[in-house]
Amino acid sequence: MNDLHLPDALFTGGPAPLLEREWLVTNGIGGYASSTLAGAAARRYHGLLTAADPPPNARWVLVSGADEFVGCSSGREIPLSTQRYADGTLHPDGFRSLAGFRLHGQRPIWRYDTDHGRVEKTVWMPRGANRTHVRYTNHARQTLRLRVRPFLSLRWFHQLRRGADPTFAVTAPDLGSIHVRADGAAPAVRLGGPGWRFEPLACWYWNFHRPVEQARGFDAVEDAFAPGDFTAALAPGASITLQLAAAAELWTDAAAAASQDAFDARSHALAGVDGGDVEQRLRLAADQMLVWRGPRVPSAPPEPNTVVAGYPWFGDWGRDTMIALPGLCLDTGRASIAKAILLTYARHVNQGMLPNRWPDEHDQPEYGAFDAALWFVYALAAYTRATNDTETLAALAAAVLDVIDWHLRGTRHGIRVDPADGLLTGGAEGAQLTWMDAKFEDWVVTPRRGKPVEINALWFAALEFADEAFTRIGWRGAYDRDLLDKVRESFPRRFWNPATGGLFDVVDGPHGDDPAVRPNQVIAAAAAGALLTPEQRASVLDLAERTLLTPVGLRSLAPDDPAYAARYAGGPAERDGSYHQGPVWSWLLGMYVQARLDAGADARTLRHLRDSMRVHLSEALVGSVSEIFQPEPPFRPDGAPAQAWGIGEWLRGLRLLRAADGR
Repeated sequence: MNDLHLPDALFTGGPAPLLEREWLVTNGIGGYASSTLAGAAARRYHGLLTAADPPPNARWVLVSGADEFVGCSSGREIPLSTQRYADGTLHPDGFRSLAGFRLHGQRPIWRYDTDHGRVEKTVWMPRGANRTHVRYTNHARQTLRLRVRPFLSLRWFHQLRRGADPTFAVTAPDLGSIHVRADGAAPAVRLGGPGWRFEPLACWYWNFHRPVEQARGFDAVEDAFAPGDFTAALAPGASITLQLAAAAELWTDAAAAASQDAFDARSHALAGVDGGDVEQRLRLAADQMLVWRGPRVPSAPPEPNTVVAGYPWFGDWGRDTMIALPGLCLDTGRASIAKAILLTYARHVNQGMLPNRWPDEHDQPEYGAFDAALWFVYALAAYTRATNDTETLAALAAAVLDVIDWHLRGTRHGIRVDPADGLLTGGAEGAQLTWMDAKFEDWVVTPRRGKPVEINALWFAALEFADEAFTRIGWRGAYDRDLLDKVRESFPRRFWNPATGGLFDVVDGPHGDDPAVRPNQVIAAAAAGALLTPEQRASVLDLAERTLLTPVGLRSLAPDDPAYAARYAGGPAERDGSYHQGPVWSWLLGMYVQARLDAGADARTLRHLRDSMRVHLSEALVGSVSEIFQPEPPFRPDGAPAQAWGIGEWLRGLRLLRAADGR
């Protein structure tokens, strides 16, 4: 697998592209390290060590960044780092020495060309541990002196630290490491390692600026505690590792080198040797989203059993997990993880519904999604058809039947089958139940009450799979098969809209049938295209291509709609108000590819999408897929910079294209 190199031109035109692009390293339990390429944190969530304790959603920014310098016996110190302050100051100006960046597998590597010679830096996290390793290598011809001043936050990841309260208590177990604890619930942190010498300072840095938070309408200024400097002399060709850990134990320097080798070997195995550079890179991004949920930090690297919906602020959400699962797991050859995730979520099926989310602060799931349980059955169908695992199918059949039974009798939020046509209807005042779930205070932006089109396509797909599955395991008459035939007859009759040549987005809503041209009809065509005639399916996809398709996904609303938002920006009210009213969603690209290929499209006509994916992998969060994009050219990435269902569906779409293309 080739490294992903950013173009040299990015490092010669000033700091802007280095402050806009981000990097991410994860540990498999929800913890991560992430910042901008220049090193200046742009989000409240950026940090060299963000620990998950307990995994995966309770996250703590322990080390928010660091100032780094190199010097020699005959010259001044030269900065490697950059920080950004509230008055606009960039200091120090280490971006001037940054000459290259690449991803070696999942490991970011920076190249600094300084007056003293070349230095490389790399970052990784051991699997299952809240520990970050920052390794420096001297490629100069002379011994260099490194000085690293870490900035500590020890705070909840949704909050910024302001002021010097609470007190930070620093102890030094030895010359090369320190242990720091603050009042409150945040884990303590230990920093250092063999070869370092700690020089105490104990001061505060004021007014770091987090511009992405400002753009999103949130607090954007943070203070941080600097306990002191770690210094080391580094001979030509030598390396040294600074370790940041949420536990007292530190690895020895030899173990750190072995840890880097193991990290790389795992990445190379995950990337594989087939599929091309874009597909390999997406496999590595997919791995970052697969995590373990548990009551405590594990003592050994655990097998993933859930999915982080997006970094750096999302937790594990039922809907996102099930949409992403086929791409993240089945299209990466990791069916055992898909099985673990399905079994984990099945234990939480309640009244026929799947948890939509686990809150960050506690472990009680919330049931607020119309579609999460239907996506669960959809993911199980994909798993079963890919693996022929009838044992797991038999174990989960009761959960499938529970979903069907509760939808027939009626469950939360008014979700139930309309006996007149067999279609699902639902909705409640103040509730946002479909994937178009934006809500600001009491304002539900796209309530979609009634019978949403993709919900009913998924309902049909669930009934069709249940009929197949129950027959395979010998369950005869588990549910009334006449319901399947009723939905098959009702769907095209109720949803076809001859005025647009597409499908109504919702029928039988409070204000009648909704003709808005949204991508939900493409989801329907992908999930249950057989419900439409070939002519209807072709018309739906042609409509989507004319109005919704972009190189990176589908718009959430057609531009000629009066509610269309041509720009996603502003504070929470403005952003939530436009979230599904125009912005392009990356995950919908996989659904579009599937629907097009199922309708008989030539895969060669869709190859250009692979080129667009390749371009995006070098912008925003390098090597990953953004949640959304601005709805108008040049389709600038926005939202969460790494999104599970975007990664999964891009990967699944690529695999479908490769299979159809014969290469």
